[in-house]
Amino acid sequence: NIHDALLAALRQPPTAGMLPITLFLTDGLPTIGRTNEITIREMVAAANPHGRRIFTFGVGSDVNVPLLDRIATVTRGTSTYVVEGADVELAVAKVFKRLSGPIFSSPVIRTTDSGGDGSTRLVHDLIPAALPDLFEDDQLILLGRYRGEEPITFHVEGEYFDTPRQFQFTFDLRRATVRNAFVPRLWASRRIALLIDQIRQDGAASGLAPQVVGVSTLDDPRHQELVEEILRLSTEFGILTEYTAFLAVEGTDFEDWSAVRGACSASLDARAVRTRSGTAAVNQAWNWGAQVEQRALNRANAYWNESLERVEITAVQQVNDRAFFRRGNRWVDSRLLRLQTLEPTRTINMSSREHADLLHRFLLEGRQGILSLDGEILLLVDGEILLIRGGC
Repeated sequence: NIHDALLAALRQPPTAGMLPITLFLTDGLPTIGRTNEITIREMVAAANPHGRRIFTFGVGSDVNVPLLDRIATVTRGTSTYVVEGADVELAVAKVFKRLSGPIFSSPVIRTTDSGGDGSTRLVHDLIPAALPDLFEDDQLILLGRYRGEEPITFHVEGEYFDTPRQFQFTFDLRRATVRNAFVPRLWASRRIALLIDQIRQDGAASGLAPQVVGVSTLDDPRHQELVEEILRLSTEFGILTEYTAFLAVEGTDFEDWSAVRGACSASLDARAVRTRSGTAAVNQAWNWGAQVEQRALNRANAYWNESLERVEITAVQQVNDRAFFRRGNRWVDSRLLRLQTLEPTRTINMSSREHADLLHRFLLEGRQGILSLDGEILLLVDGEILLIRGGC
């Protein structure tokens, strides 16, 4: 009875001076009492008067993975999955050890401009939107988008052992450079993870219902907007997931965008929406957990497949602030993929003066890595399609 067990845990009065924490282990699906996924997760969000953190553990694969993920997320906890053959005690001990250290709890963030005035318009799309508690050795990496070039000061406030603490960090946005192009790519990766999870969580009602032939839960216009943004970010930044890996396959026709969107929708419907338990759901949780907290570039677009095997995509390259897709013997700039023609307006050979000039320009811009790709490169520069060849 998952519903009543969680409700009883949430009602427990906290110990004075201690952060209220619950470790919740389950090895099965909800089968007794209130078993509806939406009912359970809404109860957890609404019936938590003490702000109790719930750290969920799914033991085995016969668990509702999206439900355990959401319970942990809305309570500032984390979710862990112990697959068959793994040591349950070791997994719990690892989490417990982390929780035993000093904490900076209930942190919130606000921003001020160069004049010290507060504003919510300086930055947007912050990830994570709700800051997590920080335990010993934790590191907070906050990613978002900003407007303008004026300095912004971030004020992070929270409690350290029941004592209010505040930290300030000022960023001079005029110092932004392409050399830090990995930062927007990390943001895009996290953003894609959030969009996927929104689809996964919205599918709670339909995911467990019988599937109607020819009808997709993603036919809803709102979900199509999410799919569109997933595809846009995936192609722009060269970030692929198990749901968009088909974009790297030779022969994928980006000109037929409707078909591309349909393929992505079908993949998300079959996997993120319909597959809510089993190893094919656990791997999605692993991938989502790594991506939503991503701290370093995943250049190989590596992920765990439904058999819990690690997969890498080699037909996409992330270089500086550009992404390239392999098509035959060419690396094609992702900004060109949806054009009706990929015919170059100019061809530049490696040993030519034009190539030297282009390399010099890219060196000044911090984009020289683009010209290190092996093979021909079809590149968009100042509105012109250039074909870079390796020889005369």
